Amino acid sequence: MKRLLIPVLFGTLVFGVLAVPKVWLALGFFEEGGWIYAKTYFTRILIDFLFAWVIAVVVWLQLERRPWITTFAFCFSVLLASVFWFTPIKNAPRSFRQEMAFIYDFIEAAPMRELPRVPRIVERGAEPANIQEKAPANARTFEPIKLGPKEQVEKTFYSLLRSLKKYEYESVFTLADARTWTYFTELKELALTADREELEKLRPIDRFQVLALRHIKNAEQLSEINEKSLFRQAVLQGWFFVGDKPDVRIDFIDILSGGNEAQADIIVNSIIPDNRLEFIKEGGAWKMNLLQLLPTQEEKLMATFQERGQSETEFFWNFLKQETGKDPDPEIWDPVIEVPEQG
Repeated sequence: MKRLLIPVLFGTLVFGVLAVPKVWLALGFFEEGGWIYAKTYFTRILIDFLFAWVIAVVVWLQLERRPWITTFAFCFSVLLASVFWFTPIKNAPRSFRQEMAFIYDFIEAAPMRELPRVPRIVERGAEPANIQEKAPANARTFEPIKLGPKEQVEKTFYSLLRSLKKYEYESVFTLADARTWTYFTELKELALTADREELEKLRPIDRFQVLALRHIKNAEQLSEINEKSLFRQAVLQGWFFVGDKPDVRIDFIDILSGGNEAQADIIVNSIIPDNRLEFIKEGGAWKMNLLQLLPTQEEKLMATFQERGQSETEFFWNFLKQETGKDPDPEIWDPVIEVPEQG
């Protein structure tokens, strides 16, 4: 029996290590949905343990009680059983994803979903007497489930992705919040009045857009352009497009206190960006702050000129020349309209 200690010790150690994320997953489901969801995963852990030991005991008895072969059989059985945990881990609740984030370097996470809800059953009595075909007394009917705030936010996000991909700027206009519109009003003002010192304080992507506007349009055209035209141009140039499903997916949604604002995490090519998306309810509809997508585009922009071994200015100048066929004038650093000094 002493030889049995080897498979018992090694087998228990291997099973314990692999059981840690499984137990954490079960606890995550317990925290989010209660025992009704968690019991399945706790039961599966027990089944995995029993399955591995049954295989190990059979090998022990059939192969003349060889401890190392038995240990190998047990470990292999545990690994085999763990393969069937990939799907639950891909669909794990948020608490597990945060605590076990390293796992998602190897397993691609599925979009976050709320646990299934049971539709409400409404008891109805007999229909009014003036209707010829009466429903049976106490008939049970299913009341359709209306979209909750999280589902509405998710719908807004995916509608925006589709519209951005197809350059449907009118649809994008209706789904963008007031902060996005304010950005284009301020962008026009910068294009007209900002001097070089002020431009150099801007984010690279904002600085590039101001210089591009000055390069493409003259002073009269810049004065006449409105924020809607700038917004349309941004959509057509793909400023906000970060991808489409399945490469871009919404991961988790928080409805903030008051119920009129929300924040969401997204997954872009298996990476969760640092900036959370912001949504706000305006006029009864959920709208998104598209400015939260600009950092992703800015990272792409900066990575491009770094790969080419160019400075930011060299890259911008070459890009503008390539797009318009003319060399940028150094004067685009100067304001189009001189703002009189006060005092």
